[in-house]
Amino acid sequence: MSKNYQILALKWRPKHFKDVVGQDHITETLQKAFEKNRIAQAFLFAGPRGVGKTTTARLLAMSLNGSDTPSIEYDTDSDAVKEIIEGRSMDVIEIDGASNRGIDEIRELRENIKFMPLSGKFKVVIIDEVHMLTVQAFNALLKTLEEPPTHVKFIMATTDIHKVPQTIISRCQRFDFLPMTNTVIKDRLKHILKVESVKIDDTSLELIANKSDGSMRDALGFLDQVLVFSDEKITTEMVIDLLGIVPTEIYFNITDALHNKDGDSLVLSIQKIRDKGYIIEDLLKGLIGHFRNLALLHYTNGLGLAGISPEVAKIYKNINYEWTLKDVVRLSTNLSELYSSIKQFSDQYLIFEMTLIKLLQFDNSIDIEKFLESDIAESPAPAKLAKKVVPKVKSAPKVEIDHKEPAKEEKKVKKSPSKISIDDIKDSWSQILKKVSKERGSIGVLLETCIVGDLKDDTLELISYDSNEFSQKLLKDPFILSTINSVLGVSLKVNIVVDTNVAKIEEDVKEEINQDDIVKLFDGKDFA
Repeated sequence: MSKNYQILALKWRPKHFKDVVGQDHITETLQKAFEKNRIAQAFLFAGPRGVGKTTTARLLAMSLNGSDTPSIEYDTDSDAVKEIIEGRSMDVIEIDGASNRGIDEIRELRENIKFMPLSGKFKVVIIDEVHMLTVQAFNALLKTLEEPPTHVKFIMATTDIHKVPQTIISRCQRFDFLPMTNTVIKDRLKHILKVESVKIDDTSLELIANKSDGSMRDALGFLDQVLVFSDEKITTEMVIDLLGIVPTEIYFNITDALHNKDGDSLVLSIQKIRDKGYIIEDLLKGLIGHFRNLALLHYTNGLGLAGISPEVAKIYKNINYEWTLKDVVRLSTNLSELYSSIKQFSDQYLIFEMTLIKLLQFDNSIDIEKFLESDIAESPAPAKLAKKVVPKVKSAPKVEIDHKEPAKEEKKVKKSPSKISIDDIKDSWSQILKKVSKERGSIGVLLETCIVGDLKDDTLELISYDSNEFSQKLLKDPFILSTINSVLGVSLKVNIVVDTNVAKIEEDVKEEINQDDIVKLFDGKDFA
């Protein structure tokens, strides 16, 4: 590193209001104030970190003391301006509110500002992170702030405006700084790299802008970090590895696994996340943003709000998830709840992985209006499933399901019913149950209570012990038949045999407790 090396955040710090990017609503107002000579006694700059609050405060000080009269047209090579830039000016007092937060420091400040400026026209007091001052310090500052000497200007900056008393805010001219948009950050970085003679692709700029989270200072810091490894060309792989950025591919792999209920693919994605050592908070935030983009797909030109690159937008437009907007919102809500509480867990990987496994079990959302209009909704609520008892099956009424098989399933038929036995069906039954439960959890629970009966010609007999009308309608779902035929590679029909004797068996085993039997069991002893 050369002796005169400066980090990019300092080297490219704006020296005039016109150089500040992303805060035009503030810089234009301040320039107008100097043109009209209507400069307030106290200013309050509020906003997130790294968006230009302290920089604008210094530019304000330069405009006040950089020339004979307050003006935005000052010479950056003059001694007065250089002293302000380098922090050597006796007339510009910069105070860190976090380390000088007590009443004694404010009292000392009040005494110092009584004296006239040495060389400039004003004494400018810049208090950074002013919300860190104590209540007593704010009270000591209050009177001076309301009626400061004419030669004093106060400029306060804070990242947490809610902690600043209203009595202080009401005595200042308040300016709210906004987070930088990705477009503003990318344009600024592109300009800097052009001057620095370094090549970079748009994808890398997009990654750095996303990682900076609206902070220009963070973006310049990340760029500095990348430039250490390359002075001529920056590649996407380099940015991902150096900054620990989670590739978009990871998010799509996770949602693909959740959508397809593919646990094996989800485990592979989780293993890759562990191997790379991604920060779980960053990963969660990116995954929530990914679901936000999936939600925006449900609206015309919704991706325009996401602010993503055309290449990534093309990937989103090509995906074909069957999730409804309600499904996407429900999944995103679970991740948002985890993000708000993830810091309290010592093993963040563990809780993150278990949350993904939980989301893997989610069924599709049901439109309540359509459900209420359906025939199923008119049926009585399902009775609690009886304890599973397998009696000897006697004659029972048969209910035949008249299924219309989808055309897609007909194409998959490879065997005729005569070439498959009941033993083949029983051997594959666990696979059928697993597939049904994976896609339709509620139907899978009912199907697990059934047992395989006989196979007559092309008709499979299933025995059900639940005669409830609601349960029977669920068992008539065409998805069951299509799954059976898909797994077996045949074309069968299904008969549901309803055996209600199980209820009588349950009743028969219920015996009344006899007090004499209890006395006999414990030999008449009282254990109370």
